[in-house]
Amino acid sequence: MSRETYEAFEGQGKALGFSQAIKVDDVIYVSGTIGIGPDMQLPDAMADQMRLAYANLAETLVYFGASLHDVVSQTVFVTNLDDAFACGGVRQSAFADAILPTSAMIEVSRLAIGAKVEIQSIAHLTQ
Repeated sequence: MSRETYEAFEGQGKALGFSQAIKVDDVIYVSGTIGIGPDMQLPDAMADQMRLAYANLAETLVYFGASLHDVVSQTVFVTNLDDAFACGGVRQSAFADAILPTSAMIEVSRLAIGAKVEIQSIAHLTQ
């Protein structure tokens, strides 16, 4: 069994106590990913945060030679289900023409650093 980790920034494991992603053989487990921009700011709108979260997730997957098309399962945590349902198009467009992954959406009272959406996922490399 091979195991490889990815940190979104140097020292993430020590600073936050978890890896951003771990690849075990051909399966990639990605921690909750939020929609924070390169400027380390969160947009106000949930749709904008969701777009950035999927872009950040895609960036993590690229490290392992994967893409959003390899995602087979996701859990989407949101602070407001009504706002999240209104962003359904964002979720679908993130996967373009790929088969949509299985998904659960869970409303929570609060997410890290004031995020409105956090996406945890599992991808399977199909090379």
